[in-house]
Amino acid sequence: VRLCGMTPRPPHPKVLKTAMGAAEYVSLGEDEEGVSTTLQTVLDLKSKGYKVFGVETTENATSLWDTPMPHDDTGSIAYVFGNELIGVDVQVLHECDGIVCLPTYGIKNSLNVATCVGIIVWDTLRLLQKVTRN
Repeated sequence: VRLCGMTPRPPHPKVLKTAMGAAEYVSLGEDEEGVSTTLQTVLDLKSKGYKVFGVETTENATSLWDTPMPHDDTGSIAYVFGNELIGVDVQVLHECDGIVCLPTYGIKNSLNVATCVGIIVWDTLRLLQKVTRN
């Protein structure tokens, strides 16, 4: 997990309360210089071989269900989630390998970030599990 921008991080009291003791078991992937910008983090992950997908509701987004995922067993996939007010920065989206969205129906066109993260991570793990079994 990499936290960038204005995302609160441990030991922030709200994070610790929500994490209910799990914060100490999650590596935040910080480098020696500390917290990177989102753009720096995307470029760093890409240089290490990750496929990076921005998660955003834009014209250029492809439904997660229709997005081809890497078919290897390295699990080298990263997602960039923005905040609920302004989303993912346009410059960051330009550096991503793809832009995905979750299909929604009805009046609202998006989910809150926490719900979106849960769905996307769960589905990605499901797909990676299928790849590693075959």
